Amino acid sequence: MRLQSSYKAPLVRRVEIAQAALNAYIGKPFEWGKYDCARLGAFVLREAGFSPGLAKFGEYHSDITARKALQRAKVGSLVEAVDLTGLARTTPAACLPADLIAFPGEAGWQGLAVVLGNGRVLGFTESVPDGACSIIAARLELAVAAWSVPPWQK
Repeated sequence: MRLQSSYKAPLVRRVEIAQAALNAYIGKPFEWGKYDCARLGAFVLREAGFSPGLAKFGEYHSDITARKALQRAKVGSLVEAVDLTGLARTTPAACLPADLIAFPGEAGWQGLAVVLGNGRVLGFTESVPDGACSIIAARLELAVAAWSVPPWQK
């Protein structure tokens, strides 16, 4: 007799989190404070069972107010903000689905993306209309940081 369990293998849970992010963000046009890489990263963290602490940043609606939000949180960059979550850094090549990875962005920003697997990430890109959230072929050699997002059981 086999016992029923609600346990899910960590990789299965990671794929579910990455899929949830894909379903929620794919095709959404970039919009500061609503659909941007910080909100995408926070979504993944919440899905994995973490509290990303976005409240300390406050609202932002533009490049300038986003930079002020980082200053309010006493961090100089989005990479520093993710480091404050306590997630362990990992190498980009070791990333699994639902891990977060940062790439150089526009105007001095780093852009966060969610690892989907098979060399693909979900993120906002200038290469599509409205900078919409898209599936992007990851160039791991360009990554500036990566974090392992271990999922909690739900």
